[in-house]
Amino acid sequence: MIFNRFRKDEKGAVAVSASFLIGTFIVLTGGAVEMGYSYWKSNAIQHAAKTGARIATTSKPVSTELSTMTGLITGVEVGDPIPDYKIVCYGKTQSCNRGGFDQTAFDKIFYGRNADGTCEGTSRETRGMCDMFDELGPENIVISYESSGMGRAGNPAILVPLVTVSVVDFDQDYVFLNFLGQRTISTKVSALGEDLK
Repeated sequence: MIFNRFRKDEKGAVAVSASFLIGTFIVLTGGAVEMGYSYWKSNAIQHAAKTGARIATTSKPVSTELSTMTGLITGVEVGDPIPDYKIVCYGKTQSCNRGGFDQTAFDKIFYGRNADGTCEGTSRETRGMCDMFDELGPENIVISYESSGMGRAGNPAILVPLVTVSVVDFDQDYVFLNFLGQRTISTKVSALGEDLK
């Protein structure tokens, strides 16, 4: 008898329905806000990579091997095209797969032309990658230099490498978007080296 009375009682039905609607509304609104913020971060990281590539193509290379490269190996004479090469430098380990790692050159790309070691707003001419997006760390940066088919062997060589600045494994931590699976942002920008000095 008590069970029948409880079963027929409709008090609180509106509250239950409203709680489902409000919960859905909160999830959708929170997801939309986080998606907008994620898009902003992705755009800022892309601009940081462009800034890094611009500096890397006109600065001393991070790999010390490029500074001493002549391209003169067996069968290659002065004036011949540079033999194929690919040198990758990692900010996380502060090392390159060939040659040494020039920390000063890396800092110039990451912190800006003044290499001040800070990620603060500076003038347009001295901005570095972390000035564009201060949540980046050196561990997120990979810089590669590879033969572009241009450049000539010599002593010293005339180098025109394809320089690629990559932002890798930038971790995002969200409440709602974590359910979608993608938690990291990665991007890369490539440009031809202009004057690696």
